Formats: sequence, C-alpha cells, structure tokens
Amino acid sequence: MWNWHLISRFGDTALLLPCAALLLLSLCHRGEWRAARDWCLAFAAAAGLTLASKLAFIGWGVGVPALDFTGFSGHSMMAASVLPVLMHRLAPGRAPRLGWAAAMLGASLALLVGYSRLPLGAHSASEVIGGLTLGFAVSGGCLLATAPRRHRSPRAPLLLLLGALLLGVPASGAHAPTEQWIEQIALYLSGRARPFQRADWPRREAATIPPSSPSSLATPTSTPTTITPAARPRLLPAQWRIDSISATRD
Repeated sequence: MWNWHLISRFGDTALLLPCAALLLLSLCHRGEWRAARDWCLAFAAAAGLTLASKLAFIGWGVGVPALDFTGFSGHSMMAASVLPVLMHRLAPGRAPRLGWAAAMLGASLALLVGYSRLPLGAHSASEVIGGLTLGFAVSGGCLLATAPRRHRSPRAPLLLLLGALLLGVPASGAHAPTEQWIEQIALYLSGRARPFQRADWPRREAATIPPSSPSSLATPTSTPTTITPAARPRLLPAQWRIDSISATRD
C-alpha cells in the first residue's frame, strides 16, 4: 500500500525550497547567470501566482466552484518546478541522454507527489493539475534553455548535501507550516474572523417537485351509479325493447 504522506513530503517547502536555493547557487557558481536568472524569475512568478490564488480564496472566497478550485496546489507546483531540473543537473554533464532520463525521473516523482494530494484530501483534481502545469512550465522552460549546453558534473559535496535533503527531510517528517502562514496573512488582509472554506460557497438548490396535497395522492374511488326506473329501459338489450313495445301496442 502506498504511503501517500511520505510521498507528499517530497513536495514540501521544507525540502524543495533549500533544494531550489542550492540549484540557484550551483548555476551562479558555474557562471550560468542567464539560466539562473530565467529560472529564478519563472519560479518566483509561479510561486507568487500560487500564493495569490490561495490568499484570494481564504480571504475573499475567490475561486471556481464549478471546478472545485480554491487555489493552485503548492506541493504540486514546487515538485514540478524543482525536481526535474534538480535531477537533470545531478546527472553527469557528458551524458545528455542520462540527463534527460534523470529529468524524466524527477518529473515522474513530481506527478506522484501531485497525485498523493488527492487521496490525502488536501486538494481537488483541478488544483493539482493547475499546480503541476505551473511547475512543469517552469522546469520545462529551464531544461529547454540549458539542456543543449554542456555542464560540468556536480561535485561530491553538493551531491552529499542534496542526497541528505532528499532522503533526510521526508524521512524525518519535517514540515513547513506554510498553510498556517498563508491563512494568517489572508485573514489579516481581508479582515475576516475565520478563513473562507469550500462549505461557504453558495450551493445550488436542486429543483424539486412541490409535494402534492393528501387529497390528490388518495386513490380515486368510483361512485356507484344509481339507475332510475325511467332509465332502465334504455339499458335493456335492443330485442327486449322491441318486444316490450309490441306488447304495449297489443
């Protein structure tokens, strides 16, 4: 059985934010200033959009009820924007195919992190898909811009540090209280006493047929018909009526 809590930790800010900082420092140290700038700006834009969507819903209830969308999934966005680039940079620089294979491994892990948010009940499908789309746009743009260039293989200290982060943080259960911080900021900005929740969305009342009155639901009963003597001859067979008329004439 899958341990979704453990898998979800690979998208936690406590793990990926230090990894993103190390990745940025690595690009700057190798003189890839343009790649470092582009990736940093794209990552900041995706993180800012994710934060803005969460603040808008928690503070003002801004979302898409039809899609059950309350904001981009932060775990999905972080994992998709950092892990593919990080795995690609950890691969040897002289093996381009190995680098792309490592990037695909990082992307697969990011997809798994995004899916883990569904059984945990943390996000809806639209929120996970939105977060993954933002993240892959960041990592895909960076990989397409930097992959054709040959980069040096990472040094041993960097590998050890990243390995300690990737293995130690999820195993230790370290968790950044980002949701609590975002909630406090949203309440402060909006002036609300409590955060907006999905249950606060106005629900459409299903059209129902008004209940009928008891009299209309009662089983109709037939009223017995009373045949008067004057009407009885009309109900007799035709031959009887002819005989009756003949007898009267006689």
